[in-house]
Amino acid sequence: MKRCLLVGNGMKNPPQFLRDLAKSVDFVVGIDAGAETLLESGVKVDLAIGDFDSLKNKELLKRINHLEYPKEKDYSDTEIAVTHALSLGYDEIILTNMLGGRTDHLLFNLSILYRIFKEGKSGKFLENKEEIYIFDKSIEIKTDINDIVSIFPLLGKILFKDSKGLYYPLKGKSVELGETLTLSNYALSNSIYVEIENGVAILILKRIRPKYS
Repeated sequence: MKRCLLVGNGMKNPPQFLRDLAKSVDFVVGIDAGAETLLESGVKVDLAIGDFDSLKNKELLKRINHLEYPKEKDYSDTEIAVTHALSLGYDEIILTNMLGGRTDHLLFNLSILYRIFKEGKSGKFLENKEEIYIFDKSIEIKTDINDIVSIFPLLGKILFKDSKGLYYPLKGKSVELGETLTLSNYALSNSIYVEIENGVAILILKRIRPKYS
């Protein structure tokens, strides 16, 4: 599976987190000032994408491959980066430094996660303290005991076929927009499993102990 890492200009993760994450992928893209963050963290940037309006030092663009776009455009830098990653045939797209700051950016970035899903590819947000996944059948992820797990019904009503490793079992339950049944569940083991019968869900994992300090 070919994996691509997209690093944004949101809340910064620790440098070691970015270095280790970059080692697990085949291609690293810095989105706008995300390229600057990567270089400051000692990570090789395979490509920088954006209008670079947030870049403090534009001289660094002379040292890396980059695609520069005008500030006035119909698509966000993140969407352009995802489109490019999809065009290169990557099977899994990991986004990081995507949280914090503006709520509108977060909502639209989650919609981009859905776009990746619709393309038949794997997409997820991996942050030092939080992870966000999208799925329509089943999902199993590693956790620590007492990590907070919330499941958001992205499209219509979700019917749960099974769950394992959660404090509140979900088997036979359902949730739809406007309901909060699946907010703030807890992991009971080092992994959790959730299976749904229909719908598309966003799973948000909030770690009680960040991976890196």
